[in-house]
Formats: sequence, C-alpha cells, structure tokens
Amino acid sequence: MNHCWRLLLKKSLYALQVLLFLFCSAPLFAAPQPVPVWLYDDENFEFWRDANGHYQGYYQDLFQAINEKYGYNFQLHPVNGEEINRRFSENSFGLYAGVLRTEERATTKILSMRLFDNEVVAASLIRNADTPDDLNHARVVFRRNDATFDQVRKRYPELTFRNVLLVDASQVGFDLLRDGKADYYINDDSEMDDTQHYYAISRPFPDLRIPVTIGFSPELEHARNDINQLISDWQQSGKLHQLEENSRRNYLVSRIQLTPQERAWIEQNTLDIWLPKNENFAPLIWQDRSGYHGTAIEMIKDMQELLHIKVNVHYVDNYVARMRKENWPVRLVDILSDQNPLHTSGIIGPLQSWHNAWYTRIDEPFIRDEEQIRFQRVGVLRDSYASLYLREHFGNDITLVPVDTVDQLFDAIDNHRVDYILGDLSSLELALRGNELFRGILKVAGLTRSDDHIGAWVAPGHPLHSLLTEVHRISSLRAQLERHRETPMTLDISKNTLKVISVILLITVVFSLFLVLLMRRQIKKNHLVNRSIVEAMEKVNRAHDDETGSHIQRVAAYCGLLARELKLPHRIVRDIERFASLHDVGKIAVPERILRKEGPLTAEEFSEMKLHTLKGWRIIQGLGLGTIAENIIHYHHEKWDGSGYPEGLKGEQIPIEARILALADVYDALRQKRVYKPGFSHEHACGVILEGAGKHFDPQLIALFRQLHPKFRDIYDARAD
Repeated sequence: MNHCWRLLLKKSLYALQVLLFLFCSAPLFAAPQPVPVWLYDDENFEFWRDANGHYQGYYQDLFQAINEKYGYNFQLHPVNGEEINRRFSENSFGLYAGVLRTEERATTKILSMRLFDNEVVAASLIRNADTPDDLNHARVVFRRNDATFDQVRKRYPELTFRNVLLVDASQVGFDLLRDGKADYYINDDSEMDDTQHYYAISRPFPDLRIPVTIGFSPELEHARNDINQLISDWQQSGKLHQLEENSRRNYLVSRIQLTPQERAWIEQNTLDIWLPKNENFAPLIWQDRSGYHGTAIEMIKDMQELLHIKVNVHYVDNYVARMRKENWPVRLVDILSDQNPLHTSGIIGPLQSWHNAWYTRIDEPFIRDEEQIRFQRVGVLRDSYASLYLREHFGNDITLVPVDTVDQLFDAIDNHRVDYILGDLSSLELALRGNELFRGILKVAGLTRSDDHIGAWVAPGHPLHSLLTEVHRISSLRAQLERHRETPMTLDISKNTLKVISVILLITVVFSLFLVLLMRRQIKKNHLVNRSIVEAMEKVNRAHDDETGSHIQRVAAYCGLLARELKLPHRIVRDIERFASLHDVGKIAVPERILRKEGPLTAEEFSEMKLHTLKGWRIIQGLGLGTIAENIIHYHHEKWDGSGYPEGLKGEQIPIEARILALADVYDALRQKRVYKPGFSHEHACGVILEGAGKHFDPQLIALFRQLHPKFRDIYDARAD
C-alpha cells in the first residue's frame, strides 16, 4: 500500500514538474508581439479590402513575406491621413507603409530602401497638360497632408495656380473634376488606378519621381536591416517589380462588380467581336509573325478569363467600310471622325490621334500639303482604311492602285508603278524592318492631315457598356505596345544585289575605320574634359572647405592602392583614383558656419552636414562623369552594418568604390589635424580602422588594410601637409 502511495506521489511530482516547465516556457513558444504597420486608408493598389473585408494589395503581400522570412508579427493598421501624419511626426511606435521620401525625411526619419517610384500625374476631364506651364492659372486639386503638393511647389516654384483645393480623399478630387469645379487633380499615379474613374491622364512633371519607402519608429530601427535585405533581394530578382504589377492589376480586377443584369446577359449570350484582318491600328491592334497584339486582344482575353464571357472573334477585310455599314454594337477598334453625340458617348477609353503615313522615293520632296497628292498614283492595301480615306477626301482626283500585300506596295513604288504609298505607319515600318538594305529607296514623306481618332466604342444602350469600360482600363494596363518582327529565314538575293552588297560592305569597312579613329579622338577629348571638370570642382571645394590638395591626393592614392589589390578592372581602378577627390564636393552647399565650426556640431547642424552626400550627387549628375563618380559621392558615408547615410545601405548593397573611399577617407581624416581635433599617429589610426571591421568597413577591405597599412603610412608621410 505504501509502495502505491509512493508511486502515485512520484508520478504527481513528475506531472507537476512538466506543468511548471510548460508554464515557465510558454513565452518561448508564444507568437511574437504584434507590431502595427500604419498606412493611409484610401484604396489603391498598395492596399484595399476585398468583398469580405480582408486586406489585399502590395503591402499585405510584402509584409506577409517579411513575417514569414524573419519571424516578425507585423500587422496592417489603416488610418486616415490626419492620424497617420500625426503618428509619423511624433515617431509613434510602429512601421509606416508608403512613406514618400523627401530630403527632409531622409535626414530626420528612419527609412528603408526605395520600394518603387511614384510618378506625379494630372487627371482631367477634358484638358491635357504636357508641361508645367500648361498648369499655370488652372484650378487644381491636391490631397491634404500629402507630400505631392510640397514636392510640386518646391520643384516648380514658378507655377502659379488660379485656385488650389485640398481634399481628404481621392474620390473627392474626382468628384470636383466631374462637377466642373476644378481643372486638374494632381497626385501620384497609384491614385489613378481605378476602373471607376476614366479621366485623361497627363504627365507634366517628367523629372519628378518621388521614391516610396517604409518608415520606422526609433524602437524598431533594428528591423530595418532585415527589411532592406529582403527589398534588395527582391529588386535583384525582379520579384519586387512583379509584386507591384500584380498588385496594380489585381486591384483593378477587384473593382469590377457585376450587376445582376450583366451576370444574366453573360450567362445567356455570346459576344461577337469584329477585328481588322490585315491592317494595324496600334496600339489597339497590330499583327506580326507571332500573331495579333494590342489592347483589343488583351480585352478579349480578359473578358474570357476574368469574366467568363463567351466571345466570338471575326477577323475581316475592308474593316472600316464594313463597320460603318453593318453598325456593330461593340467596336474594340473604332475610327471616330465625327462629333455625333451618340457616337461620342459610347467611347469606353481614351482616344488617340490617328494618321496614315505617306511614303515616297528618297529623292522626292516631302509632302507639305496633301493637295500635292491630287492626280498622282497612290498605292494602298486593298480594302484598307487608307483606300477609304483617299476616296472620301480626293474622289476620282487620284489614281488608286490597290494591292494585296505590303511587299507588293514596295515593289510597285520601286518599279515606278505608283508615286506614293499610303498606309498605317506600324504596318509599313514592321515590313521594312530588317529589309533596309533592299528598301533604302523609301522615306516617310508626311502624315495625313485628318482629325481622325481611334479608340474602343460600345453602343451606349448595350447591356455591357459599363462593364466593358472597366475591362478596358485593366486591358490597357496589360497591353504591351512593343512590336516585334522575326527576321526572314531566307532572302531572295540576285547577282545585282550581291554586287550592291559588296560595294556597301567595302564602304562600311572604310567608314568603320574612320569611326574608330573619330571615337578614339572623342574618348581622349572626353577624358581631358573630365579631368578639367574634376580639377575645377577640386579648386572650388578646397576654397570652401578646410581640406587641402594633399588630403585629396592622398585619398586618391589610398583608393588606387586598395582597388589594384582587389584586382578590379583597369578602367574601374582608373576612375576610382580619378574621382576620389570629388567625394566631398557637396560641402560646397553646406553653410560655412557649420563647415568651419570649432567644436562639435549640434544634432540639427549634423543633419545639415549629412546632406552634402545628396547635394554633391545632384551637382555631379549633370556632368556626365559616370556611375563610379556618382556612387563615390552619394554613398561614401554608408557603413557595412547599415547604420550610415544617406540610404542606410548594408554590406554589398554599398558599391565597392564607395566602400573603398570610406576606408581611405577615414584613415586620412584620423591622421590629419583639424580645427576640432589633433592629428592621430599611424598606430592610433590603424586601431580605430581595425575596430570598425564588419561595422563601419567591409571586412575584406580590412583584411587588405592589415597587409597594406605600411604603404598607407608611406603615402601619408610622403605627401604630408
């Protein structure tokens, strides 16, 4: 009996120990604490909710991948614009998705690497703005608490708007356009990706791109390295760009909501679509040897794959004449040459000007006025829009010569059977591509002067009019406008042609030798120009800074030494040595009160000083000195562990030339006497450098420095101030 009690007590104690262990160990097995990711709650491809209220979009997929790879528990928290701005300005705990990177934020906030660039565009109901000047004295709408407004005013201070309206959501901006209370809604292009809004999109700011990043509150700075590494890996693999494209497309698809009437029509009917068989109307449709391409083709695919609409496609000759005669209710390729209100109201996408091209022999004059065509012989494809155009505009005052293929058109003008060719530019250029040697007698002499436009059209009363408008928006995003043509497998070459080829080849060889000599002279001249630019920039920088010419020469010598020991290509070694002296050229733009201050800088002053990397990079960009010069100036204050500036790059994300410059510059700065410190001995400087292995400096360069440090000392001693 006692034995049973002892056994029971022993088992109870064992169970108690297991429970105690599990209780104490519970935190080890618990999921990590959730961390909020604050983002602006205004639906676009970056973030939206599906029909069930679940979060979708770019950031949902990105942070899910980050959580899975690194074990974080980041959770999206959409909030309004006012709240996210308040939290971000106060550095409230959490991450911030979709932060627009500005110069101020780059120096005062903790930001990730660039995710993608936002293009700033202008939406309008009826107007186009090709340049910033087109926006002068216009009524414009911006979103409140958004960096876009600040960036536009900063980059284009000369712009004078008649009226500026600030709204809390994009929908309000579109409503103001629709009600005629504003001329343009200006925002980044992500705000325009909505099938519900079909406005003309202009790009008046070609040089304004705002990088999009992730922001970190100070407590979460440790996560930046992991997130930057994933961003870098995905950028290199193309996965980040693919995520952006998929998110944009999926967002547009999510906006399509079938009405009961549309669903019933789709279930009970088949949609007939007619398309041109032998004519190109790019970008709506064009044909090469691999088949048909363009927005119309993408629309048909999307109708079938996304909405499961049954579609019959009919490819026909004499397309435009048949379309007008048979009055098809759905025209994915339509020619609009009138102002009929019924016709105009059926347009389901942006219109594009449409012109045919006149071709003639190389020695003939250009067409200044289409009246020159009267009483001439004009070759056209049989039953094409070009033939219809000529009959409508010139009647019997021209001699129309219809043929069946583009090659027959070229033969006709080559053999002087016609004076001109008229056809769509894409078809003719596709046919000429690869045949310039044999078709070099032709040139484009002019374009037709008509006011025709091409676009997609659906009869306003058609049951799918609204639905196909939304599908067109998606298909336009998908359509690839590049056209390809396969090189012919065989060529019919006559004896005369071979003679021509031989002469041309001889001329080509002579001309190529002349080009080589000319290029060598130009390269030599460019090197001299670059050297002059570098010397001039050095002089300006030395006049502004307290650095000496000897410091610049020493840094260049250290850099050349390391680059050669790394066995880098000769050209790269040469450029690193040549441009090392420009690393601090951005200090030209730093106020002298900061640059020459005796004593430590305040936090505000140091933030201003750090901007010299960005300012120097911008100064040098327009000089054409190349990537190595730009990388040295832009990234020489980045650190191996990611704690540097201006981008917070880590490890091999930092270009090798910038890593080399960082080590060389720090060594010489330690040795050199400055107004705020004494000069260090070689041994003391080496100790500081070696302690920075894996933190400030590339470990591979530190290993080289251990071997080469006596040569560093010799360089310093030989060129001491």
